[in-house]
Amino acid sequence: MRAAAVDASVWIAAQDPADPFCTQSRLFFSHAVVAGIIVHVPAFARVEVACALARKLRHSVRGERLANLVFKTAGAKEHAVNSVLLAKALALGTTKFLRGADAIYSATAEIAGCTLVSWDKEHLQRAGALTPDDWLVANPLP
Repeated sequence: MRAAAVDASVWIAAQDPADPFCTQSRLFFSHAVVAGIIVHVPAFARVEVACALARKLRHSVRGERLANLVFKTAGAKEHAVNSVLLAKALALGTTKFLRGADAIYSATAEIAGCTLVSWDKEHLQRAGALTPDDWLVANPLP
């Protein structure tokens, strides 16, 4: 079964119609749901997405509910932020010169054995990530 680790940038863009990547992000998630793609995230991603949405919406309850809904709809597989994930993130982050949270998303992808999907320039330039557009081209519906 195909899988992808998905950075918060894609989750957040999909929920913000004003975001320039909203349409492509929504298309990616629609494809993932239809094709049964396993979507991997570090467990703290739900907090990151909920906080970002609450901040954008200026409404705490709506931000949290929306994050919970989108993670449930996409069937996200959450990976515990444990010593194994942190050790992998430390190795990746220091060798690829990533920020801490970016290293954790990269480590999640590596541990899950899949590609990281992100809009983050550092992920794209230094961590081998694909944009949702590029991932869809590489993984068309059967």
